[in-house]
Amino acid sequence: MASSGAQRESTADGNPRVIMWCVPRSVSTAVTKCMSFVEGAEIWMEPYCVSKTLTDMCIATHNYDRSLFPLEYDGNEEFYTDFARAFDGQFIDIAHPELLSPAMIKKKLDCIDPAVRFVFVKDMGFGIPPSRFRYLPDKESGFRHLFLIRHPVKVYKSFRKAALDLPLPEMDKKPDPETFNILSALPPCGEDTEFTFRSLHRLWGHLRERGDEGMVIMDIDDLITDPSKMLPRLFHALNIPYSEDLLTWDQSADVVLKWRSVCPNVRDAPHYSQWFRSAFKSTCFKPSSTTTTLEGVTPDIIEVVQKEMPYYEEMYKMRITP
Repeated sequence: MASSGAQRESTADGNPRVIMWCVPRSVSTAVTKCMSFVEGAEIWMEPYCVSKTLTDMCIATHNYDRSLFPLEYDGNEEFYTDFARAFDGQFIDIAHPELLSPAMIKKKLDCIDPAVRFVFVKDMGFGIPPSRFRYLPDKESGFRHLFLIRHPVKVYKSFRKAALDLPLPEMDKKPDPETFNILSALPPCGEDTEFTFRSLHRLWGHLRERGDEGMVIMDIDDLITDPSKMLPRLFHALNIPYSEDLLTWDQSADVVLKWRSVCPNVRDAPHYSQWFRSAFKSTCFKPSSTTTTLEGVTPDIIEVVQKEMPYYEEMYKMRITP
């Protein structure tokens, strides 16, 4: 098990701050659990993703004009209280309505106490479309950006299976396997970001144009195939203090109780506990049996993979390698 007293190495960048942008079904929650055992870690769970997804659901449900939907929290406190209340008793409880505002997320990330030894934010690329780029943390905040990718065939095979087993937030029941189309189950867009790799690639391009330095791309299958080589490689690339103890960690999901989120308890929130139960109880990284073959897959997977592959392939060439 990783020790909370693992030896901390000094880094040129001081106390590291990292945002991991990922695609669904990329073992990202297990990566986040691993990061929880870095000494002094403060973990944030999908603040931008939850804000964007619930905003889209609210606009669709209540027929709001997207252009009039306030993204600033200050001055709109009552609106955000009502916004949060609209989701009471649904797939996620909301204890921090201010974190539904991307402007407030940025403010909090920009103002994290410099004494915090390590900050790790797990989020999804589709959570920050172009209209919200201005709410990314400032470069001066010291955040480095990690892009976690995985072969689209593996992603969508896993996503389709999970979506059939577990209802998505916008679904009131499990879908019919015979009629289910994965394209209809992807995150709501509204800004031509309907494919997860496309939105991740677009964010990567924006950060490059902005001049952010030290961005890192990792294919998760490189990590889970050879964690003893790739985990220290990843930590070194991000200037995170590394210990061999981090190759395994405690099976208990109690560490998840410390994660920061809009909800009061990530571990037991219905949506998270359904989708991430295995990751919450993980103890190490293990190779996956999912393959990249298209043999026997459904037409919806073939369709979305064909559209996603160019974005994945360009980023794959830029990944850190074993």
